[in-house]
Amino acid sequence: MSLHSGVAECKTDVNETTRIDNRNFPMSYLQLFIHFTRQRGTELAAVLCAFFAVFALNSQAQTITKPEPSGTTYIVKPDYRKCAFPVCGGWYLTPVNQYSLSLQTEDEAYETAALLPNTIYVSYINYKRLGLNKKHIAELETAIRNDQALLRGTVTATPAPNKLVPRTQTLSVNGAWVGANKNTPVGSYLNITSTGIVCITTPCPYFKAHVINSDYSSEFHDLSLEKAALDREQEAQAWQALSTTGLLITGTRYGTVGFDETGAEPGKGIGIAATKVFFAFPIKK
Repeated sequence: MSLHSGVAECKTDVNETTRIDNRNFPMSYLQLFIHFTRQRGTELAAVLCAFFAVFALNSQAQTITKPEPSGTTYIVKPDYRKCAFPVCGGWYLTPVNQYSLSLQTEDEAYETAALLPNTIYVSYINYKRLGLNKKHIAELETAIRNDQALLRGTVTATPAPNKLVPRTQTLSVNGAWVGANKNTPVGSYLNITSTGIVCITTPCPYFKAHVINSDYSSEFHDLSLEKAALDREQEAQAWQALSTTGLLITGTRYGTVGFDETGAEPGKGIGIAATKVFFAFPIKK
């Protein structure tokens, strides 16, 4: 799969997916920014950071996030500007994975987090397709205001009836997830499922990671929930989700070494460390 705007080509082979091209335009300039920070002082660094972040925003962010058939998955934040509704007071939507369509290491995840994302303003959120009652909507919007929710859906515009009434946009939601705890999300937003494959030796491709808002996916060999800091009940819930509809996480890539009972040199694999886990809302009991 080829990506646009100077981004590296990603391949589905599991070894190839671990490589990220350092020629990625925003990444190379971020490294330049770090160099200037060390050499020229914080004032010059701040100017360079602002320039390259804006340049990256304009040149790449719009082309790297691809809508899925069921819509786009967004981080949602309330708009606290003090002007008349519906021009203000709605919601800001940020598509996840704007700057990476592959499995990142922890260092790469922190570097891309320094880039400015694109956002979309909507006046309304329509929860009808989720079938939520008023209590559920209140709970979900509390999670949104606490930066603990993701929504998937499509944005539609309503034409203005006259020049005195502004045009509005609405997010029609068909999927919602709430964070298991207040862990900081680090790394790509992924939907993890089981491949159903069982092996005698390892590494074995037990899992599949789908990078949300893209058509990119990759098999991998190990999944760690340690950094996600789940309690025992949440961990059981996470493994249950993984074996059914999938587990939505943020996570980073690490290398693993397999085991071969014959004494042969074990192969090397890929593991994903989940940094934050999101459960589908409302939770079905």
